[in-house]
Parts: sequence; structure tokens; C-alpha cells
Amino acid sequence: MKFEIAPLDSYAERITIGIAYLGGLLTLPLLFAYLSNLRWGGLLIPTAVAVSIALFLLLAYAAQPLAYIVEDDRLRIQRRWWRTLDIPFTRITGVSLAPALAGMPRAGLRFAFNPGVFGYQGPFRLDPYGEAFFLATNRERLVAVARQRTTSLIISPARPRAFMEALNDKRSQHALRAMTEEGMTERAGELR
Repeated sequence: MKFEIAPLDSYAERITIGIAYLGGLLTLPLLFAYLSNLRWGGLLIPTAVAVSIALFLLLAYAAQPLAYIVEDDRLRIQRRWWRTLDIPFTRITGVSLAPALAGMPRAGLRFAFNPGVFGYQGPFRLDPYGEAFFLATNRERLVAVARQRTTSLIISPARPRAFMEALNDKRSQHALRAMTEEGMTERAGELR
């Protein structure tokens, strides 16, 4: 089952547009110097900052999730240009809605790799909740996926409740299949 990502929330849209405008504004002195046929060494600094901003925008766009796919034995997170992230059901310990994180990044944020440009991506440290890894686009539709031996994954499908129900249903089916197969191998061992 394929679940679409939630559209960018208003905060992420404003941050993305603001950072893009800032990068564009920093290239204006270079453009004016070129048009007036001036060569000025001080243009190197705003140009370097603009290139850094463009690179960050490109990386954030490349890592943005495209879809959340619930398969028979794993959750797949499809991203724009980066590799797909696979999480086997055996590593998932729980799934729940995460409405308490809707105030992020304005409240409780202590560290974040990307708190708003094309969504919320990378490792985050949230004050009362600890560490989490975000691949989300909308703070109002967050779902937490608890994983064994690593930080929780926070995602934002367009339909969070339907996603959560489908993922829990597939996890239950997978666990039942694994128990049935385990029982059959035990019986086969007893018959020998």
C-alpha cells in the first residue's frame, strides 16, 4: 500500500521560500558587478554564501520523502533522489500518532539538522522527548514509528490514521505468519 506524503505545512513553506530568496538576493551584487563590468574581490563572500545555500536547498530537496510504502514485511520510505529507506517489521516496535510534536520547531527543539527546508529531515533532539529521526513534511500529521536499537522515526503521511492502521495490520499479519512458520518447523523437528 502506498501512502502519499502530506503537503508542506505553512511554516516549512515560509522557511523554504525565505531561504531561496536569501540565496537569490546574495547573488544580486554579483549580477550588478557583471552588468557594470566591475571586478570586485568582495563579491566572493556573498557568492560563496549563496552557493552554500543553494547546495543546502538541493540536498534538502533530494532527501525529501515522496511516499511511504507498506509492504508485506517492511516499511519503505521513498525519497526524491536519495536511496529508499527500508525498515523491516522485525525492527518496528510500535506505531502511533504524534500530535504532541506539532509545536516543533518553535517549542522544545534543542538540535535539528533541517527544521523546515522542504520539510523536517534528519536527526532532531526534542526537549522532553529525546532524540528522533525526522522524514516529515507537515507538523500537523506526524506519525511516530518506534524502532529497536535506534531512534524513533517521525514521518508525515497525508492520511496518518489510515497509514497507522495499514501498518499495524500488516505488522500483525507478518507476526502471525512468522509464528505459524515457527510452529510448523517445531512440529517438523518433533516428527523426525
